[in-house]
Amino acid sequence: MSVKDKMGSVHYLYREGIVHFIISFFICLFTKSGTFKGLGWLISDFFHVGLIKLPAYKLIYQFLAGCRAAVILGKNGTEHIHAHFANVPTQVAMYASAVSGIPFTLTSHANDIFEHGLILNRKADRAKYFITISDFNKRFLKDIGMNEDKIRIVRCGVNLTLGENKKNTRDEIRICSLGRLVEKKGMPTLIEAVAILKKRGLAVKLSIAGDGPEQSKITQKIKELDISDRVVMVGALENSQVASWMSEHDIFVLACQKDSNGDMDGIPVVLMEAMMLGVPVITTKISGIPELVIHGETGLLVTPESAEELADAIEKRQLQNSLTDNAAKHVVQEFGRDVNIDRLEVLFNE
Repeated sequence: MSVKDKMGSVHYLYREGIVHFIISFFICLFTKSGTFKGLGWLISDFFHVGLIKLPAYKLIYQFLAGCRAAVILGKNGTEHIHAHFANVPTQVAMYASAVSGIPFTLTSHANDIFEHGLILNRKADRAKYFITISDFNKRFLKDIGMNEDKIRIVRCGVNLTLGENKKNTRDEIRICSLGRLVEKKGMPTLIEAVAILKKRGLAVKLSIAGDGPEQSKITQKIKELDISDRVVMVGALENSQVASWMSEHDIFVLACQKDSNGDMDGIPVVLMEAMMLGVPVITTKISGIPELVIHGETGLLVTPESAEELADAIEKRQLQNSLTDNAAKHVVQEFGRDVNIDRLEVLFNE
């Protein structure tokens, strides 16, 4: 957790620790009337979550961190609090808002509402706005009973330079995928698709960048399908390496799926990066992804966990190449950094 002041200085709250938090609580108790409001929220939330659940006890620590944030924000003359992610950062920001009297907003993404959502409706009721990154997320939040008047959509904006991918004139199809090697990225499905294409007699080469807990499982699947000659695991890449690495390939594929805990991606930024570089993208019809990758217009979409559909889509090289201009324009117009900063600014100033 960090707090940034008007001069751009960053205060890392959790580095300061419990002693600073407790001291700040007593400072707030005697100097800020909102402290009692914050305590009221904390007590109500604590019993709402349940006494025997670990997150309830964590709320106490987050309330104390909120008191520390309130002290810092008061000294900085802060007029608005904005938190990214609807779980722990928002819990701290929410209590800081109550104590300080400064209004707050938040941006929710994916895991923070699908798997680790806590008292989401209460957060929306207390916030100026509950911002999220997709229409899919908005429908999800409405379905759990959130007040629609509080929900606003602001994309996760990117600041990228337009590139130009060299069109494939080779027989071999070079595919790449990048992401943390976890269940929701669907790497085994992509590997199965490569095996299918190999059986069909197509010359394909897959390069996977990233690391994570599923790495050994993925490596074992490559061996089982006898495609070690077609798949390369390149490991984690530095941010500065991603663009040049991605541009060496003909297609970017991300086989997103829902994992066993119900978690799934929101709208992966790596798809936007590929689209801006002029690399055709193939991904799945899940969560908010179809709002970025519009099937047949800015990329191709397949059913999650369908290796056959994915293999069929990879074969459609001519169609993929025809979509790259539309893809880059869509990213700039809807997901560009500047347009989404403007959207946030409007909400902050209302």
